[in-house]
Formats: sequence, structure tokens, C-alpha cells
Amino acid sequence: MNHLRIFTVIALLSLGSTGCQFLPNSQTPEAPPTESNSSTSTTPPSANKLPPEQTYELQVNRDQVWGMLRKVAFTENSIVVSLEVTNGSRQAIELSAKDDMYLQDNTGGYTGNRYNLSPPPNNPTLVIQPGTTLRGKFVFIGRLAPKATELTLYINASTPSYSQENAQRPNMRFQGIFIRR
Repeated sequence: MNHLRIFTVIALLSLGSTGCQFLPNSQTPEAPPTESNSSTSTTPPSANKLPPEQTYELQVNRDQVWGMLRKVAFTENSIVVSLEVTNGSRQAIELSAKDDMYLQDNTGGYTGNRYNLSPPPNNPTLVIQPGTTLRGKFVFIGRLAPKATELTLYINASTPSYSQENAQRPNMRFQGIFIRR
């Protein structure tokens, strides 16, 4: 009886070492995967999957103020924009004077989702002194909408471009921030 148990253990060990599998719930062996030329065999990416970091060279010039949008990264709860703005004027400027620096997506036509800036506590209106450049990563609150394919960055959106305030609060718009998924 002892020999029978040892024989059974040895048989099971040898099956395991040769790569055989015991599938008690399976009645038929699995068919090997087959190749298909059909385009319907690929599964589309998840609608909730965040896009990868994107690189751009978008430049906006506005009355002695130059802006360059370099990168956009997407996180679970924010959109991070790498931006540099140079103040070539002789007076200080503000990029978010009236708390109106934001991103807007294209999911709702003209009124897509709005992602507001989370301003830094030490410079909430984003003041740039004359002859200096502000470089940084600007954080906009909210997860990118799954159907968004384009963003626009608005700087001082409520300041009319023709107003006297425009010298200190330049109205700038970065359009065509296309999202690659």
C-alpha cells in the first residue's frame, strides 16, 4: 500500500515537471490561438484611459509678451501644462489677474469642460516682472474628459484684448492643443 502511494506521488511529480496540467473543470482542450486579418479583432483603448504626456511647440506673441507651451501631462485628478512666458514690457504683468486662467476642452462645442488653474500660494495672480521669464508646470484641476480631443489654454480670458488693462493683464489664447490617445 505504501508503494502505491509513493508511485502515485512520483507519477504526479513527473507530470508536473514535464509541463502537463490537470484541468478538472475542462472537458475539451483549449484550441491554440489563431491569427486573424480582420480589423474588428482589435479592441479599442478604454475610454477612461488617460492619454500619454504630449509635447508641443505652441507659441503666442501678444504686445511684448511671449508664451511657449511645451508639454501637457494628464493625471487622475489634474492636467499639468509646462509653460514659459516672457515679459518683454517695462511693467509687471499678471497672467491670472481675475482668476481667469484655465483650460477648456472641446466636448461641448463652444462650452466644453473647464479646468481651472490651481494657483501657487506664493504668487496667486502669476506676476511676471519686466524683462523676466516665468517657467513652470501649471496645474489645472480635473481629470480630462474621456471624449476630449483638443484643449485651449486661456490666459486673462475676461480681459478684452483692446482694453487699457491688456498691457498689465495680457489676454492670450493657446489653441490647437490636440490630444493624442
